[in-house]
Amino acid sequence: MNADIFEGRWRQLRGELRSWWGRLSDDDLENIAGQKDTLLGMLQEKYGYTREQAQHEVDRRLKEYDERMGQTRQSASHDEASNSGSLADAAKVKAKEAAAGAATNVFQATSVVGEKIGSLADVIRRKAPQEGTVRTVATAVANKLDAAGSYLQEKDLGHMGGDLSRLIRRYPLPALLIGLGIGYLWGRSRGGQER
Repeated sequence: MNADIFEGRWRQLRGELRSWWGRLSDDDLENIAGQKDTLLGMLQEKYGYTREQAQHEVDRRLKEYDERMGQTRQSASHDEASNSGSLADAAKVKAKEAAAGAATNVFQATSVVGEKIGSLADVIRRKAPQEGTVRTVATAVANKLDAAGSYLQEKDLGHMGGDLSRLIRRYPLPALLIGLGIGYLWGRSRGGQER
């Protein structure tokens, strides 16, 4: 998406940008005002990206957005063009639209959770003593929370699923034990509810 198209679709993209990069405030979005170069600069500032990383992330996100929107438009126009008026076709289009909306909502929710985790890390840093072992531990915990929060803000569910698959392949026995533990706890909680 070139800079002119980006600027022309700014109002449409604004909500998406906020869900993709939760560290961008409303003031940041006002300052960006549809200028792709300004967005790249903000991402470098807020996320510590290099110029190339910021460019890659913006291009990737916009491509995914265009593909998602293109599929929805193509599907809708295809159904309008056919004179069958089939209820099944209409339901199919609605289901695709609902799935796309649900995917966006899930991504926005994980992004918000990531932002909250990052805020918690900041609180831990502020409240920690100025020196000593507790400060060292608090800083380590805050750094890990920051990394987790950034991960949730920047990755979509597809990336998270791939990362989870790689972890399971790398550590199969611990993954199996964790799965069994979660299954056991879930079963216990369900058993208590049925009584």
